[in-house]
Amino acid sequence: MTKKTYASKNPIFAAAGGDTIFDKFQYSSAVKAGGLVFVAGQIGLNADGSIPEKPKQQFINAFERLKLVLEETGCEMSDLVELVSYHVGLSTHLAEFAKIKSQYVPEPFPTWTILDIAGLARPGLIIEIKAVAAARN
Repeated sequence: MTKKTYASKNPIFAAAGGDTIFDKFQYSSAVKAGGLVFVAGQIGLNADGSIPEKPKQQFINAFERLKLVLEETGCEMSDLVELVSYHVGLSTHLAEFAKIKSQYVPEPFPTWTILDIAGLARPGLIIEIKAVAAARN
């Protein structure tokens, strides 16, 4: 099996020192293999690296990042086959997250796994979304 890796150079993925987070932490934003595109977890940071105070903006940012990575692989949100969302404080914001999700994820809907977790890589983050999409050739 062959695979193609992607490491977005988009400025929204910048890390300290001028690298991207993918360079800094040595991982790919996405990997295309076996007819699928596996997208690394996307968090809700603002473009400047700050954490939005409002959950709604974190959700929008995470979906925008997911959309961007998919587009860089030649896919669209309609190609999603699996969505996994990791929530800190799930019970306080699931309804709002689902509303935002409905604006980004069209029919036919992918599978969706929802997990409530204790924390993410940076304090203050409350959402991370990872996904799998059907690759477009």
